[in-house]
Amino acid sequence: MQILTTLEEDFPCPASSAVEARKYYDAFLKAEAILSAAPKQYQSTGEERLPELMSFIYRGGDAAAALYRKRDDASEVLSNLWLSAVRQTAGWYVAANSTPVFQGLEKSILAELPRRFQNPANLTQIGPYLAFHGIVFLWVDSIPSMKLDGAVFSLSSGQIVIALSLRYARLDHFWFTLMHELAHVVLHADQLDKPILDDFDAVSESLIEQQADRLALDSLIPRNEWRSCPARYTNSADDIVSFAERLGIPSQCVAGRLQRELGRYDLFSEIINKYNVREILNGHQA
Repeated sequence: MQILTTLEEDFPCPASSAVEARKYYDAFLKAEAILSAAPKQYQSTGEERLPELMSFIYRGGDAAAALYRKRDDASEVLSNLWLSAVRQTAGWYVAANSTPVFQGLEKSILAELPRRFQNPANLTQIGPYLAFHGIVFLWVDSIPSMKLDGAVFSLSSGQIVIALSLRYARLDHFWFTLMHELAHVVLHADQLDKPILDDFDAVSESLIEQQADRLALDSLIPRNEWRSCPARYTNSADDIVSFAERLGIPSQCVAGRLQRELGRYDLFSEIINKYNVREILNGHQA
């Protein structure tokens, strides 16, 4: 512990002698560098953020160690700040609640979720429902220019964390992001000791990203149903609504998928913009 003894006045020392001194010090240096490069409003709370960010990096949770679906101009600094806030919030949640250890998640639960919580007013009930399965679901506001939609990773205490940034307040984006992260839980739970970060404005050739995309899409709308969806051929809002009602899912999920497939984000705006997920999750009426 030579390094920690010499530098103990310069940075917070770990209490456990099992901590690797050099690795811990490297995490300290990286955390300091991240905070110094952060926007000014985050630098003002640097002393408060430093211990948590340093701990997160030490445990291998930083963005550099993550499987990251991103664009070339994505900011590792902002992603690390957001991730450390997510981890801290998840730690508080686990400490304050009797959240069981994650034991697995069936694909059937994935398909059931958007139907169980079809009414947007019930989105706040998703957290307690997933907590029963050992999954901590939370949202932490996106940092401007962060370019990140969601993340999933496991805690050393045995739970899995799914976090959304809500940078887009659309209901269709909320549901696809949540279903994609849950698909990672179903398919890749044994790989979540390092975070998986997702920017859905980026195209990924990663196999596990493609697998999660496919399962998320098929769980929302089964493949055979989508092939015969009348709205794909008519672009009719009425057909979107009736198709969604028959499947028991929000009509925004159908409209949003059509927008992406057609590359026409000007279509169906009345359906897409009906709800603001940020307002709903933060306590406003749907």
